[in-house]
Amino acid sequence: MKLAYQNEIPVAAHRGNSKYCPENTMASFRSAKELRPDMIETDVHMTSDHKLILMHDHLVDRTTNGTGLIREKTLAQMRELDAGGWKAPEFAGEKVPTVEEFLDFFADDKKMLFNIELKDYPADSGDFAYESADRTIAMMDEYGITERSVVNSWSGELNEYLAGKYQGRLRIHAYQPQERMGLRQKRYVCDYAYCVCLFGPHEKPVPEKRLFDTIIAYGVEPWMYFKVDTPELIDEALANGTRLFTCNDPAWTLDYLRSKGLHQ
Repeated sequence: MKLAYQNEIPVAAHRGNSKYCPENTMASFRSAKELRPDMIETDVHMTSDHKLILMHDHLVDRTTNGTGLIREKTLAQMRELDAGGWKAPEFAGEKVPTVEEFLDFFADDKKMLFNIELKDYPADSGDFAYESADRTIAMMDEYGITERSVVNSWSGELNEYLAGKYQGRLRIHAYQPQERMGLRQKRYVCDYAYCVCLFGPHEKPVPEKRLFDTIIAYGVEPWMYFKVDTPELIDEALANGTRLFTCNDPAWTLDYLRSKGLHQ
């Protein structure tokens, strides 16, 4: 059940074109789409009235003009917020998108891949998090993108739930070191994951090659995250066996990979 990559080293646009646009807004996704990355990464939360919206943080404070937890707000309250003005004045008035709005926008692109990050965690909200995840999977199925997607969570507990309930139908994206996904885990991540985003120490974003080799030996793809964003770091990650780069500046990453003959 491998993803159908169109390039030797694919690129995922992290929260859209988030270096230059307000993350997880339609402005960011429109900008990213024009750059032709292989994949779009985004983050899903459920509101108090059980609607699915896109935002990274659990609180709205950092990326809107509001305050408070997403799961305590209705969709109508979320849509009243300004999700763009914090980035730059020209983005003032950007709305918090729904998952439907996001998927409708990409409906005409049958080759686009998706990384759907589930942001409601069982440790914080119990059954609410499982409902949020199940509703998200159902919507992915409805729009026909499940076979072109990975699903991920920083909750190892939630990842294990998805791996068990959907019995290999989902590609699970997880993280290493595994402790980053919390203490309520029962399985080794490589026993169920399709891909693993590897993190090195803060002073060294690219981990040692032996960690890549371990992941690859399990048949799991090693991916790199958005702090691997210089020629030196990308070259090191490629030498170690990286399969995909997630980045905040997809234009730069795409150009660099093209210069090395690794992307069209």
